[in-house]
Amino acid sequence: REELLKHADTAMYEAKNAGRGSYRFFSPEMNRQVQERLVMGAALKESLGLGHLALRYQPQIRGEDGGLHGVEALARWSHPRFGDVPPAKFIALAEETGLIEAIGEWAISEACRQMADWRARGVAIPTVSVNLSPMHFRNPKLPELVTVALESSGLSADALTLEITEGVMMDSCAGTRATVEAVAHLGVRLSLDDFGTGYSSLSSISTLPIEEIKLDRSFVRDLQNDKNARAVASAVIRIGQSLGLTVVAEGVETEPQRRFLQALDCHVMQGFLFAPALTAPDLEHWLLERAVTLSPIAHVA
Repeated sequence: REELLKHADTAMYEAKNAGRGSYRFFSPEMNRQVQERLVMGAALKESLGLGHLALRYQPQIRGEDGGLHGVEALARWSHPRFGDVPPAKFIALAEETGLIEAIGEWAISEACRQMADWRARGVAIPTVSVNLSPMHFRNPKLPELVTVALESSGLSADALTLEITEGVMMDSCAGTRATVEAVAHLGVRLSLDDFGTGYSSLSSISTLPIEEIKLDRSFVRDLQNDKNARAVASAVIRIGQSLGLTVVAEGVETEPQRRFLQALDCHVMQGFLFAPALTAPDLEHWLLERAVTLSPIAHVA
């Protein structure tokens, strides 16, 4: 009986993950997946405690002149047993296991520490952006955590950009909106990530203190072959311009994509065409190669 209840719990867990109205029958594979999540969850918690997670930084390039707009800090996890775990996998795991808030706090603190180091050595990085989960904005202490990270690093608020998802905008949790506004009140910039893939409305964009929207990479990827993707990209850029928001196009990988976006006066682009996500030393080398440490970045022709 105990074994039967255990299997039923496993199937119920999978059904909940699949969404409302779903059902699942237990299978041995299901049990294996649960055990794997437990083992990897414990490994992720241990890695976070030991400082084995790392940030990589991807440059964001201004469309008008090729100058450096900033960098996006991206979490990476390399484990002795599991190897390089894809971010989508371990971030989902962190959300399931309740580690996502701790990872977000670490990312903010580490990004601010790195920015302070760059500024102390004259490395010209205008701002660093950090992705946060909707769960972070349910925590009324988030403004305090951000303030501590900035003050301990000696940074002004404009050195930090926090990326929020469309889920934050739709969050019905009491206090979420107040937390968003309190963070913005600090002077930290807020960027809406993956715009166009969720449930954002123009009214919510115009009423929340967002300064930037990011065009999802799925639209950029299909620019050359899909007229609908081109139409969406054009619309998002025009919306951003009309609302006075900075528009960042993610996943720019080819020169035709860059030219299309530049023709639409897209404010900022990031992607492999310019650089992958780099370690801090490699980013500095990337900057030096283009003679941009203390001067404007070379124009991307």
